[in-house]
Amino acid sequence: MNLYFALSMSEMGLSPLIITVIIISALLFIVGFVKSSQENEYKKLMDSFINTKEEDDLDSNIGN
Repeated sequence: MNLYFALSMSEMGLSPLIITVIIISALLFIVGFVKSSQENEYKKLMDSFINTKEEDDLDSNIGN
């Protein structure tokens, strides 16, 4: 038994203008996210995380 359910854009109250705005907003979000991710200096962030973790490990070993 196959049940399919769908609403048309007009039944959802979406005009072509609203659909266009949604698509443009989604594309801008994705492009902005990718651009900011590239500028985050991933390696520098990971190096600082690793150094912090090593310092925490050294501190816990000193306490023992």
